[in-house]
Amino acid sequence: MNRRKALLACSLGALLCPTEFARATARPPRVVFLNPGEAKERGTGQHWQLVSQFMTIAAKTFDMQLEVLYAERDHLLMMRQADEVARRIDAPDYVVIVNEKMAALQMLRSLAHSPAKVMVIHNDLTARQRREAGNERQQIPNWIGTVTSNATRGAYRLMEYLCQRLGGDGPRVIGITGDPNTPVSLERAAGVDAYLSRVPHARTCQLVFSDWSYADSEQKTRVLLARYPDANLLWAANDSMTLGALSAVNERGARVLVGGVGALQGALDSVAKGGLQAMVGGDYFIGAWAMVLLYDYHHGRDFAISGGARQTLDYLTIVHRGNVARFSEAVFDRSNALNFRQFSKVAGSLSGQYDFSLARLLGLSASAA
Repeated sequence: MNRRKALLACSLGALLCPTEFARATARPPRVVFLNPGEAKERGTGQHWQLVSQFMTIAAKTFDMQLEVLYAERDHLLMMRQADEVARRIDAPDYVVIVNEKMAALQMLRSLAHSPAKVMVIHNDLTARQRREAGNERQQIPNWIGTVTSNATRGAYRLMEYLCQRLGGDGPRVIGITGDPNTPVSLERAAGVDAYLSRVPHARTCQLVFSDWSYADSEQKTRVLLARYPDANLLWAANDSMTLGALSAVNERGARVLVGGVGALQGALDSVAKGGLQAMVGGDYFIGAWAMVLLYDYHHGRDFAISGGARQTLDYLTIVHRGNVARFSEAVFDRSNALNFRQFSKVAGSLSGQYDFSLARLLGLSASAA
């Protein structure tokens, strides 16, 4: 510290109480995000790049430092990255991880040796993993929280919308979800089943697993359409698979309504043109919501008091032809103007339970969102 900075620090110390002085001179909280996806899109969609993008916007909003390490969809690399972060002498304040391909348990054990606090996002631990690791703040004390979107409710809303678009026909459904080792892909399938169980004469023709890619989904859809020529609804668990499925439907000339989960730009363009019927939007904000909670936690407002250490956020919304233009503009054209501060108990005026509303974030009416 040079002489000028030392004099400034002394002046601050004379004006502030010890706690206020510590906060005034403290460095911004540092966060490392172990992103399981690809730094550049290679056929599986831009979901994980967008998660990082919105986390970065939130970090700038709260004056937090964010470092993103991409695992390139290699869970073994992701675990090595967790080991590397755990060994850092100059540890970050927080590490954000994802239970991609069931890797979170090993990462939590590695990071237990670090002074950093750990938050799990997007994919929760399974019941079996929790039996081994315990819950947040128990056997692994520095695992302070888990934040996921309610994937089951999002998929439920998607199937509800698609079935309403069918009119009087009984739904005969083909589903394409992600790999069976990713909890969120199973949750999305469970949401579809939950809605169809309430619909008379509904039938799931077949649910298949895919590798999240356009090409694999397109090929599997060709096979499924030939196998089930009477199918009239098809859903898929991310944008790339949904667009691949739509391509196969159009190629065959099948009368099948197609929708999915994700709401990236390419899928939204298809919704606007009448290709895809609808997409479940908003999953890519989960990292930004985590940054809000970490900011509040860092400043003495523990999110566990408002909803618990394990939070499932019900904010996903249906994007259809009637609201797609407004949604797309807010998310992709004006993303730097997004106001995450309003959701914080420290930086904003929020009181009571957290309310991560896409309508508020995107400046849309509740009916539009």
